[in-house]
Amino acid sequence: MSHRSQWIVLLLPALALLLATCAPGDRASSSKQAEAPSGPAEPLHAPKPAPGGPRHRILAAIEHVRQRDMLVTHGFWTIFHGILGLGPSTTLRDPFTQEKVNALDYVTAGRELRGMRFIPTKHGLDVEMGPLMVGQGHQDQFVAEMAQWGMPADRKFLVYGKEYTFMDFVRHTQMRSRISSTQELSWAIIVIAQYLGADVNWTNEHGEALRFEELVQYELNAPVEKAPCGGTHSLFGLAWVQHLHLSKGGREEGVWKGITEKTRRYRDLAKQLQNADGFFSTDFFRGPGRAPDQQLRMNTTGHTLEWLALALSDEELREPWVESAASALSTLILDMQGSGIESGSLYHAVHGLLIYYARVYGGKDLGLCNPYLPPRPPTSKTASR
Repeated sequence: MSHRSQWIVLLLPALALLLATCAPGDRASSSKQAEAPSGPAEPLHAPKPAPGGPRHRILAAIEHVRQRDMLVTHGFWTIFHGILGLGPSTTLRDPFTQEKVNALDYVTAGRELRGMRFIPTKHGLDVEMGPLMVGQGHQDQFVAEMAQWGMPADRKFLVYGKEYTFMDFVRHTQMRSRISSTQELSWAIIVIAQYLGADVNWTNEHGEALRFEELVQYELNAPVEKAPCGGTHSLFGLAWVQHLHLSKGGREEGVWKGITEKTRRYRDLAKQLQNADGFFSTDFFRGPGRAPDQQLRMNTTGHTLEWLALALSDEELREPWVESAASALSTLILDMQGSGIESGSLYHAVHGLLIYYARVYGGKDLGLCNPYLPPRPPTSKTASR
Protein backbone atom coordinates (compact mmCIF):
# COMPACT_ATOMS: atom_id res chain seq x y z
CA MET A 1 0.00 0.00 0.00
CA SER A 2 1.38 3.41 -0.96
CA HIS A 3 2.58 5.81 1.72
CA ARG A 4 1.48 8.85 -0.26
CA SER A 5 -0.93 11.27 1.30
CA GLN A 6 -4.46 11.13 -0.08
CA TRP A 7 -5.76 14.35 1.44
CA ILE A 8 -6.18 16.95 -1.27
CA VAL A 9 -9.59 18.38 -0.76
CA LEU A 10 -10.77 17.83 2.81
CA LEU A 11 -12.14 21.16 3.95
CA LEU A 12 -11.30 22.23 7.45
CA PRO A 13 -13.14 24.78 9.59
CA ALA A 14 -11.23 27.48 7.70
CA LEU A 15 -13.54 26.90 4.72
CA ALA A 16 -15.79 29.71 5.82
CA LEU A 17 -12.86 32.09 5.70
CA LEU A 18 -11.74 30.82 2.30
CA LEU A 19 -15.18 31.22 0.80
CA ALA A 20 -15.20 34.81 1.97
CA THR A 21 -12.10 35.51 -0.12
CA CYS A 22 -12.20 33.10 -3.04
CA ALA A 23 -14.33 30.83 -5.17
CA PRO A 24 -15.29 27.20 -4.48
CA GLY A 25 -13.12 24.33 -3.37
CA ASP A 26 -13.95 20.67 -3.83
CA ARG A 27 -16.32 18.94 -1.41
CA ALA A 28 -18.66 16.08 -2.16
CA SER A 29 -22.09 15.75 -0.62
CA SER A 30 -22.45 13.15 2.13
CA SER A 31 -24.11 10.72 -0.28
CA LYS A 32 -21.37 11.18 -2.84
CA GLN A 33 -18.71 10.64 -0.23
CA ALA A 34 -20.21 7.25 0.51
CA GLU A 35 -19.93 6.29 -3.16
CA ALA A 36 -16.56 7.87 -3.95
CA PRO A 37 -14.66 9.02 -0.88
CA SER A 38 -12.33 11.96 -1.38
CA GLY A 39 -10.67 11.61 2.04
CA PRO A 40 -7.58 9.62 3.04
CA ALA A 41 -7.74 5.92 2.16
CA GLU A 42 -4.48 5.18 3.96
CA PRO A 43 -2.82 6.26 7.23
CA LEU A 44 -1.10 9.63 7.27
CA HIS A 45 2.47 10.01 8.43
CA ALA A 46 4.33 12.66 10.35
CA PRO A 47 5.71 15.53 8.27
CA LYS A 48 9.33 15.28 7.17
CA PRO A 49 11.71 17.98 8.42
CA ALA A 50 11.92 20.99 6.11
CA PRO A 51 15.30 21.18 4.36
CA GLY A 52 17.39 24.29 4.89
CA GLY A 53 17.67 27.08 2.35
CA PRO A 54 14.85 28.57 0.29
CA ARG A 55 15.83 26.91 -2.99
CA HIS A 56 15.80 23.39 -1.58
CA ARG A 57 12.77 24.15 0.57
CA ILE A 58 10.80 25.28 -2.49
CA LEU A 59 11.79 22.14 -4.42
CA ALA A 60 10.79 19.96 -1.46
CA ALA A 61 7.39 21.65 -1.27
CA ILE A 62 6.80 21.20 -4.99
CA GLU A 63 7.79 17.54 -4.77
CA HIS A 64 5.43 17.01 -1.86
CA VAL A 65 2.51 18.41 -3.85
CA ARG A 66 3.46 16.13 -6.75
CA GLN A 67 3.29 13.16 -4.39
CA ARG A 68 -0.28 13.96 -3.30
CA ASP A 69 -2.54 11.67 -5.30
CA MET A 70 -5.42 13.15 -7.21
CA LEU A 71 -8.28 10.72 -7.71
CA VAL A 72 -10.74 10.23 -10.55
CA THR A 73 -13.40 10.57 -7.84
CA HIS A 74 -12.39 14.14 -7.07
CA GLY A 75 -14.38 16.97 -8.58
CA PHE A 76 -13.57 18.88 -11.75
CA TRP A 77 -12.58 21.92 -9.66
CA THR A 78 -9.80 19.93 -8.03
CA ILE A 79 -8.65 18.24 -11.25
CA PHE A 80 -8.22 21.33 -13.38
CA HIS A 81 -6.60 23.19 -10.50
CA GLY A 82 -4.21 20.26 -10.18
CA ILE A 83 -3.31 20.66 -13.86
CA LEU A 84 -2.80 24.40 -13.31
CA GLY A 85 -0.57 23.72 -10.32
CA LEU A 86 1.64 20.98 -11.75
CA GLY A 87 1.14 21.03 -15.51
CA PRO A 88 -0.17 18.68 -18.22
CA SER A 89 1.83 15.70 -16.94
CA THR A 90 -0.40 15.52 -13.83
CA THR A 91 -1.93 12.09 -13.24
CA LEU A 92 -5.09 10.76 -11.59
CA ARG A 93 -5.48 7.49 -9.72
CA ASP A 94 -8.56 5.30 -9.71
CA PRO A 95 -8.96 4.30 -6.03
CA PHE A 96 -10.79 1.10 -7.01
CA THR A 97 -8.53 -0.26 -9.78
CA GLN A 98 -5.34 1.63 -8.78
CA GLU A 99 -4.94 2.54 -12.47
CA LYS A 100 -3.15 5.83 -13.15
CA VAL A 101 -4.14 8.04 -16.08
CA ASN A 102 -3.05 11.42 -17.36
CA ALA A 103 -5.45 14.04 -15.97
CA LEU A 104 -5.63 16.12 -19.14
CA ASP A 105 -6.23 13.03 -21.29
CA TYR A 106 -9.01 12.03 -18.90
CA VAL A 107 -10.70 15.42 -19.28
CA THR A 108 -10.31 15.72 -23.04
CA ALA A 109 -11.61 12.18 -23.62
CA GLY A 110 -14.88 13.19 -21.97
CA ARG A 111 -14.56 10.69 -19.13
CA GLU A 112 -17.01 10.96 -16.26
CA LEU A 113 -15.93 13.56 -13.71
CA ARG A 114 -18.03 15.16 -11.02
CA GLY A 115 -18.83 18.77 -11.84
CA MET A 116 -17.48 18.65 -15.42
CA ARG A 117 -19.87 19.48 -18.23
CA PHE A 118 -18.89 21.01 -21.56
CA ILE A 119 -21.76 22.67 -23.43
CA PRO A 120 -21.84 23.03 -27.24
CA THR A 121 -22.88 26.56 -28.24
CA LYS A 122 -23.44 28.52 -31.43
CA HIS A 123 -19.83 29.66 -31.36
CA GLY A 124 -18.02 26.69 -29.83
CA LEU A 125 -17.93 25.22 -26.33
CA ASP A 126 -18.77 26.58 -22.89
CA VAL A 127 -17.97 25.16 -19.45
CA GLU A 128 -20.83 24.82 -17.00
CA MET A 129 -20.55 26.78 -13.77
CA GLY A 130 -20.79 24.89 -10.47
CA PRO A 131 -21.89 22.91 -8.57
CA LEU A 132 -20.40 24.83 -5.68
CA MET A 133 -17.05 23.41 -4.63
CA VAL A 134 -17.09 20.79 -7.39
CA GLY A 135 -17.35 22.46 -10.82
CA GLN A 136 -15.92 25.58 -12.43
CA GLY A 137 -16.19 28.63 -10.18
CA HIS A 138 -15.49 31.55 -12.54
CA GLN A 139 -16.45 32.38 -16.12
CA ASP A 140 -13.75 31.05 -18.51
CA GLN A 141 -11.62 29.82 -15.60
CA PHE A 142 -10.91 26.31 -16.90
CA VAL A 143 -10.02 27.60 -20.37
CA ALA A 144 -7.67 30.27 -19.01
CA GLU A 145 -5.94 27.88 -16.64
CA MET A 146 -5.27 25.46 -19.48
CA ALA A 147 -4.00 28.40 -21.56
CA GLN A 148 -1.51 29.12 -18.78
CA TRP A 149 0.19 25.84 -19.68
CA GLY A 150 0.17 26.55 -23.41
CA MET A 151 -2.69 24.24 -24.38
CA PRO A 152 -2.36 23.64 -28.15
CA ALA A 153 -5.18 25.33 -30.06
CA ASP A 154 -5.88 22.10 -31.94
CA ARG A 155 -6.02 19.86 -28.84
CA LYS A 156 -9.05 17.63 -29.32
CA PHE A 157 -11.94 17.33 -26.84
CA LEU A 158 -14.65 14.67 -27.09
CA VAL A 159 -18.02 16.12 -26.07
CA TYR A 160 -21.22 14.05 -26.37
CA GLY A 161 -19.47 11.83 -28.90
CA LYS A 162 -18.45 14.73 -31.16
CA GLU A 163 -14.91 15.95 -31.63
CA TYR A 164 -14.08 19.59 -30.86
CA THR A 165 -10.81 21.45 -30.33
CA PHE A 166 -9.58 23.84 -27.68
CA MET A 167 -10.22 26.72 -30.10
CA ASP A 168 -13.94 26.04 -29.73
CA PHE A 169 -13.63 27.15 -26.10
CA VAL A 170 -11.61 30.19 -27.19
CA ARG A 171 -14.19 31.29 -29.76
CA HIS A 172 -17.02 31.01 -27.27
CA THR A 173 -15.04 33.04 -24.74
CA GLN A 174 -14.44 35.74 -27.33
CA MET A 175 -18.02 35.93 -28.53
CA ARG A 176 -19.51 35.99 -25.03
CA SER A 177 -17.24 38.75 -23.73
CA ARG A 178 -18.80 42.18 -23.38
CA ILE A 179 -18.27 45.42 -21.49
CA SER A 180 -21.86 46.68 -21.55
CA SER A 181 -22.91 44.47 -18.63
CA THR A 182 -21.17 43.06 -15.57
CA GLN A 183 -18.77 40.23 -16.35
CA GLU A 184 -15.67 38.84 -14.69
CA LEU A 185 -13.13 39.19 -17.51
CA SER A 186 -9.97 38.27 -15.56
CA TRP A 187 -9.84 34.91 -17.32
CA ALA A 188 -11.25 35.90 -20.72
CA ILE A 189 -8.51 38.45 -21.42
CA ILE A 190 -5.84 35.74 -20.99
CA VAL A 191 -7.62 33.41 -23.40
CA ILE A 192 -8.31 36.01 -26.09
CA ALA A 193 -4.85 37.61 -26.00
CA GLN A 194 -3.01 34.31 -26.10
CA TYR A 195 -4.94 32.67 -28.93
CA LEU A 196 -6.28 35.61 -30.93
CA GLY A 197 -3.87 38.43 -30.13
CA ALA A 198 -3.77 41.50 -27.90
CA ASP A 199 -4.76 43.76 -30.80
CA VAL A 200 -7.79 41.86 -32.09
CA ASN A 201 -11.11 43.55 -32.97
CA TRP A 202 -14.44 41.72 -33.33
CA THR A 203 -18.22 41.89 -32.99
CA ASN A 204 -19.54 39.78 -30.14
CA GLU A 205 -22.69 37.67 -30.04
CA HIS A 206 -24.68 40.68 -28.83
CA GLY A 207 -23.74 42.68 -31.93
CA GLU A 208 -21.33 44.91 -30.02
CA ALA A 209 -18.13 45.98 -31.77
CA LEU A 210 -15.17 45.44 -29.46
CA ARG A 211 -11.47 46.13 -29.37
CA PHE A 212 -9.36 43.97 -27.08
CA GLU A 213 -8.03 47.06 -25.33
CA GLU A 214 -11.60 47.84 -24.24
CA LEU A 215 -11.77 44.54 -22.37
CA VAL A 216 -8.43 45.33 -20.77
CA GLN A 217 -9.69 48.76 -19.72
CA TYR A 218 -12.83 47.19 -18.25
CA GLU A 219 -10.73 44.82 -16.16
CA LEU A 220 -8.28 47.58 -15.27
CA ASN A 221 -11.18 49.63 -13.85
CA ALA A 222 -12.49 46.72 -11.74
CA PRO A 223 -11.92 47.28 -8.00
CA VAL A 224 -9.28 44.87 -6.76
CA GLU A 225 -10.39 44.67 -3.14
CA LYS A 226 -13.89 43.44 -4.03
CA ALA A 227 -12.78 40.86 -6.60
CA PRO A 228 -12.49 37.09 -5.97
CA CYS A 229 -9.33 35.95 -4.21
CA GLY A 230 -8.53 39.50 -3.20
CA GLY A 231 -8.22 40.64 -6.82
CA THR A 232 -5.14 38.52 -7.48
CA HIS A 233 -6.73 36.79 -10.49
CA SER A 234 -7.50 40.16 -12.04
CA LEU A 235 -3.95 41.40 -11.44
CA PHE A 236 -2.53 38.14 -12.81
CA GLY A 237 -4.64 38.37 -15.97
CA LEU A 238 -3.60 41.97 -16.57
CA ALA A 239 0.08 41.09 -16.14
CA TRP A 240 -0.23 38.13 -18.53
CA VAL A 241 -1.78 40.12 -21.36
CA GLN A 242 0.63 43.02 -20.86
CA HIS A 243 3.57 40.66 -21.34
CA LEU A 244 2.01 39.41 -24.57
CA HIS A 245 1.39 42.97 -25.78
CA LEU A 246 4.90 44.25 -24.99
CA SER A 247 6.68 41.14 -26.28
CA LYS A 248 5.19 41.75 -29.72
CA GLY A 249 6.43 45.31 -29.90
CA GLY A 250 3.45 47.01 -28.29
CA ARG A 251 4.02 50.31 -26.54
CA GLU A 252 3.58 50.96 -22.85
CA GLU A 253 0.92 53.61 -23.24
CA GLY A 254 -2.81 53.97 -22.64
CA VAL A 255 -4.27 50.91 -20.90
CA TRP A 256 -0.89 49.20 -21.00
CA LYS A 257 0.68 52.00 -18.97
CA GLY A 258 -2.33 51.73 -16.67
CA ILE A 259 -1.45 48.08 -15.98
CA THR A 260 2.10 49.07 -15.04
CA GLU A 261 0.82 51.71 -12.63
CA LYS A 262 -1.71 49.36 -11.05
CA THR A 263 0.93 46.64 -10.70
CA ARG A 264 3.28 49.03 -8.91
CA ARG A 265 0.51 50.23 -6.60
CA TYR A 266 -0.51 46.75 -5.47
CA ARG A 267 3.09 45.49 -5.39
CA ASP A 268 3.87 48.25 -2.91
CA LEU A 269 0.74 47.46 -0.91
CA ALA A 270 1.56 43.73 -0.77
CA LYS A 271 5.03 44.57 0.54
CA GLN A 272 3.67 47.12 3.01
CA LEU A 273 1.13 44.67 4.44
CA GLN A 274 3.51 41.68 4.49
CA ASN A 275 3.99 40.13 7.92
CA ALA A 276 7.36 39.73 9.60
CA ASP A 277 7.25 35.94 9.08
CA GLY A 278 7.13 36.37 5.30
CA PHE A 279 3.42 35.67 4.79
CA PHE A 280 1.34 38.24 2.97
CA SER A 281 -1.71 39.74 4.64
CA THR A 282 -4.49 37.25 5.30
CA ASP A 283 -6.85 40.04 4.24
CA PHE A 284 -5.14 40.43 0.83
CA PHE A 285 -4.95 44.15 -0.05
CA ARG A 286 -7.76 45.32 2.19
CA GLY A 287 -5.50 45.88 5.18
CA PRO A 288 -3.20 44.11 7.66
CA GLY A 289 -4.03 40.46 8.33
CA ARG A 290 -2.18 38.09 10.63
CA ALA A 291 -4.69 35.27 11.07
CA PRO A 292 -2.90 32.11 12.28
CA ASP A 293 -5.15 29.77 10.28
CA GLN A 294 -2.95 27.73 7.95
CA GLN A 295 -5.58 27.27 5.26
CA LEU A 296 -6.14 31.02 5.03
CA ARG A 297 -2.42 31.72 4.95
CA MET A 298 -2.03 29.22 2.12
CA ASN A 299 -4.86 30.87 0.20
CA THR A 300 -3.75 34.48 0.55
CA THR A 301 0.02 34.12 0.30
CA GLY A 302 -0.27 31.50 -2.46
CA HIS A 303 -2.49 33.66 -4.67
CA THR A 304 -0.46 36.81 -4.01
CA LEU A 305 2.87 35.14 -4.76
CA GLU A 306 1.47 33.58 -7.95
CA TRP A 307 0.68 37.07 -9.27
CA LEU A 308 3.94 38.65 -8.10
CA ALA A 309 6.03 35.81 -9.55
CA LEU A 310 4.55 36.63 -12.96
CA ALA A 311 4.36 40.43 -12.73
CA LEU A 312 7.62 41.53 -11.09
CA SER A 313 10.82 42.27 -12.93
CA ASP A 314 13.76 39.87 -12.62
CA GLU A 315 15.47 42.21 -10.18
CA GLU A 316 12.41 42.62 -7.96
CA LEU A 317 11.78 38.89 -7.84
CA ARG A 318 15.17 38.40 -6.19
CA GLU A 319 14.53 40.93 -3.44
CA PRO A 320 14.50 39.56 0.13
CA TRP A 321 10.81 40.28 0.79
CA VAL A 322 9.73 38.10 -2.16
CA GLU A 323 12.17 35.34 -1.25
CA SER A 324 10.81 35.46 2.30
CA ALA A 325 7.26 34.93 1.03
CA ALA A 326 8.30 31.99 -1.19
CA SER A 327 10.20 30.43 1.71
CA ALA A 328 7.30 30.88 4.15
CA LEU A 329 4.82 29.38 1.70
CA SER A 330 7.06 26.38 1.02
CA THR A 331 7.52 25.77 4.73
CA LEU A 332 3.76 25.93 5.25
CA ILE A 333 3.16 23.31 2.54
CA LEU A 334 5.70 21.02 4.19
CA ASP A 335 4.22 21.63 7.65
CA MET A 336 0.81 20.56 6.30
CA GLN A 337 1.96 17.29 4.77
CA GLY A 338 -0.36 15.32 7.02
CA SER A 339 -3.35 17.62 6.54
CA GLY A 340 -6.05 18.14 3.95
CA ILE A 341 -5.62 21.35 1.96
CA GLU A 342 -8.32 23.06 -0.11
CA SER A 343 -7.40 22.35 -3.71
CA GLY A 344 -7.74 25.85 -5.15
CA SER A 345 -5.44 27.27 -2.49
CA LEU A 346 -2.89 24.46 -2.79
CA TYR A 347 -2.53 24.47 -6.55
CA HIS A 348 -2.44 28.24 -6.99
CA ALA A 349 0.27 28.24 -4.32
CA VAL A 350 2.40 25.60 -6.05
CA HIS A 351 1.86 27.30 -9.42
CA GLY A 352 3.25 30.47 -7.85
CA LEU A 353 6.24 28.56 -6.50
CA LEU A 354 6.91 27.00 -9.91
CA ILE A 355 6.89 30.41 -11.61
CA TYR A 356 9.08 31.90 -8.89
CA TYR A 357 11.57 29.04 -9.00
CA ALA A 358 11.79 28.97 -12.81
CA ARG A 359 12.43 32.70 -13.01
CA VAL A 360 14.91 32.87 -10.13
CA TYR A 361 16.79 29.56 -10.40
CA GLY A 362 15.86 28.33 -13.90
CA GLY A 363 13.45 25.58 -14.86
CA LYS A 364 15.87 22.69 -15.34
CA ASP A 365 15.25 21.21 -11.88
CA LEU A 366 11.48 21.28 -12.42
CA GLY A 367 11.37 18.78 -15.28
CA LEU A 368 7.86 18.38 -16.66
CA CYS A 369 6.65 20.92 -14.10
CA ASN A 370 8.68 23.72 -15.68
CA PRO A 371 5.94 26.35 -16.10
CA TYR A 372 4.71 27.84 -19.33
CA LEU A 373 5.02 31.63 -19.28
CA PRO A 374 4.11 34.38 -21.72
CA PRO A 375 7.15 35.84 -23.49
CA ARG A 376 8.68 38.87 -21.80
CA PRO A 377 10.44 41.75 -23.55
CA PRO A 378 14.24 41.26 -23.30
CA THR A 379 14.62 44.25 -20.96
CA SER A 380 11.28 43.89 -19.19
CA LYS A 381 10.95 46.09 -16.10
CA THR A 382 7.19 45.89 -15.90
CA ALA A 383 6.81 46.64 -12.21
CA SER A 384 10.08 48.44 -11.53
CA ARG A 385 10.44 51.95 -10.12
